[in-house]
Amino acid sequence: MAVAIPNFSKWKEKHQINGQAQKVYFDLMLARNTAVKTNNNVLVTFNTTSHTYKVHDDTNGDGVEDSGESLKSVSLEENVEFAYNTGVKDTDGNTVSAAVSFGGSSVVTFDSRGQASASGHVFLLHASDIGETSDRARCISVLQATGAVDYWSYDGSASPTWS
Repeated sequence: MAVAIPNFSKWKEKHQINGQAQKVYFDLMLARNTAVKTNNNVLVTFNTTSHTYKVHDDTNGDGVEDSGESLKSVSLEENVEFAYNTGVKDTDGNTVSAAVSFGGSSVVTFDSRGQASASGHVFLLHASDIGETSDRARCISVLQATGAVDYWSYDGSASPTWS
């Protein structure tokens, strides 16, 4: 039992981070698809302090969430946070300086063609890994020109480290 419990705990944490990262990935895909379908801008606004984000269908194009425009508000769960460990490089090989960054902003906007306002990344870690290890880090990336959303897993022993 002394061996099984720590292994189960790590296995459980890995599945928690995967589940929360997939939730962010699918919500970014939802935002992109909604923008194309409704011919509106759709904004995804991340709050790295409260570990929440909002998806907002900007039906009047003013960039402000008005009554009836919110698609969903989401809180990260299961001890997963928007976070990264010092020294980690992003999927392009650049040193990470923010857990969420789209051209220096924590907001990404998808337009009616499915394009994003900026390329960027969202990094997630289990709370028990912060300051300890990046082995279970997850990254969701968005490419500006196409709005493509990708899901990445970190493996520090592999080359490249994100796959």
